[in-house]
Formats: sequence, structure tokens, C-alpha cells
Amino acid sequence: MSAPLFHRLRRDERGTAIIEFALLAPVILGLFFGLIQIGISMQAYNSLRGVASDTARYAVVEYMNGDTIDDTTIENRAKAIATGAPYLLNNSVTATITPVATPRVHGTHEKTLLISYTPPDVLPFFNFTSKQMTYERPIFVIDE
Repeated sequence: MSAPLFHRLRRDERGTAIIEFALLAPVILGLFFGLIQIGISMQAYNSLRGVASDTARYAVVEYMNGDTIDDTTIENRAKAIATGAPYLLNNSVTATITPVATPRVHGTHEKTLLISYTPPDVLPFFNFTSKQMTYERPIFVIDE
């Protein structure tokens, strides 16, 4: 009597889809959110490059207009550019200007702009934290 019941249960395939989904869903969702995290990190790095270029452009234009701006003003401008449109990075952006002792180009002042940013976490339930990104760029202003 137990043999026909066992054969009947063995051939019954109702409910297999939900079991397969329960086994595969965490893996598929983890891959999906991982791809989203990689996309956010790539966008953040491209934004850092854009912020550095815009900040360098601002510093050069201000020097060309005859305004002598200090390093703190450039750092504050970099933070304002980063948190404003089109970049819209969160407030974890830091910018540091370091003057170079001996510039590589004669007749200029060289400064190094270092921008750091930590992208938001998309995968907190996988115990994943985003790494801090940095981008460094030289700024050359003409010594007049």
C-alpha cells in the first residue's frame, strides 16, 4: 500500500516551480543588485572626473579674470559642483587642494586637486559596503 503512494508522490510535480524560485531567487536578486551597485560606482567615478574638470576650469577662469582665489575657495567650489546638478553626489564628497612645490610647467602655479567620494550602498543586506573613490587632477594657473 505504501509503494503506490510513494510512486504517486514521486510523479507529482505540483509546487516545484515555487521551490525552484525559492532556491534561485536570492542568487538572481544578488546578481541584479550587484550590477546596480557596479553601475552606481561607475557613474560616481565618471562624476568625480567631471567635477574635477569643472573645478579646474573654474580655477583657471578665475585666475584669468585677475581674481586671486585661495585653496579653500576652490575646495568649496568643488563640493558645490559635486552636490549640484548634473552630478548630484551626496554630502560624502571631500575636496583637497595641495600646492605643488616645484611646478612641472615653467611660469605657472601648479595645484593638485584630490576629490574623494563614497557611493551609496545598494546591497546592505549582503553585508557590502562601498569603497571610497578618489580622483586626482593637476590644476595649472598662469603666474602673471
